[in-house]
Amino acid sequence: MQVNFKQSLFKNLQTAIELEHSTIPPYLVAYFTINDSTNAFAVETIRSVFMEEMLHMSLACQILNAVNGKPFIDHAKFVPEYPAELNFKDRDFDVGLIKFSKESIETFMQIEKPEDVSLDVAGEDIPVLVDKINLGQSTIGEFYAVIKQQLIELTKEHGEDAVFNGDKKRQLDPAEYYGGGGGLIVVDSLSTALLAIDIIVEQGEGSDHSIWDGDAACFGQDKEVAHFFRFKEIYEGQLYQEGDSPKGKPTGPEVGVNWNAAQDMIDNPRACQFPESSTAREKADEFNQLYSQFLEQLHLTFNGEPGRMRRAVGMMYQMKYLAQSLLNIPIPDKEGKVAGPTFEYVPVEERKTYNWSVSKTTDSNA
Repeated sequence: MQVNFKQSLFKNLQTAIELEHSTIPPYLVAYFTINDSTNAFAVETIRSVFMEEMLHMSLACQILNAVNGKPFIDHAKFVPEYPAELNFKDRDFDVGLIKFSKESIETFMQIEKPEDVSLDVAGEDIPVLVDKINLGQSTIGEFYAVIKQQLIELTKEHGEDAVFNGDKKRQLDPAEYYGGGGGLIVVDSLSTALLAIDIIVEQGEGSDHSIWDGDAACFGQDKEVAHFFRFKEIYEGQLYQEGDSPKGKPTGPEVGVNWNAAQDMIDNPRACQFPESSTAREKADEFNQLYSQFLEQLHLTFNGEPGRMRRAVGMMYQMKYLAQSLLNIPIPDKEGKVAGPTFEYVPVEERKTYNWSVSKTTDSNA
């Protein structure tokens, strides 16, 4: 049997989808754990980033569908077990589910680090790795550059029609998508695939070795700094401004950051840590049921049922309410510590019919 000439491309695009997804739970945990009515700048910044990571994941799915591949999202191997390791060419580091803190923001900066930008932060390591996402390159941007080159070379060798022969009905219409900055695009050619990659990379690392993302040029939106530099603004408590170098610190106005105004969630919670009869276990199981069904809706969305995206968006809001419930449950044997969302995969055969009437907050003991 002849091997599909796009097999390596399929693998890299699936890795891209998994990579983009793997950052979302840690970003969400940092967002969820910030105390209400505090850290307004950090709240809005982290929210803007995880919404754009959802966009990046969606764009990677659009590209894979365009080249006649199939995104795999609703699968146990798709979900990392946190803490997970991101394995770059010249550095490995752990990504965990930990509360909003300098440590979590340091990790986010590691994830989004552009080429030729050094990190001058030094926090404690997150606990030992469990899973790995192997990129083989020094930065996410370099990893996407490999995919970009594959697309160009395959198109040159086999022709655009042979490479971009995916069913156009599997493309999610931008009108069906609700997300963050930028916007979803239909991918049906080499030019649109390359544009999608540029959006992903420039939102994360900056455009043309600058601090700014590419949304102003691509979508006519207000100028804003890329993900790495947004996180560094939180870390430094200061904004970037025109003329600042990507290799330097921000020099603009100061912004207030209260590192103590966060729920003291245990690191990397697991449902099995909570007694089976406890409220914490009940809520953790319920959260994981919802999270897994959210992945199911995304899988169906990008595998021929684009109308499912609206339900997936609704599930994201429900996950926030359940997470808040968990963060109000103290852990008896850990003074001051609370439970938190665990983002664990529930196999299809173990899923229950989800009750959509979720209370927004629950104050209870574990």
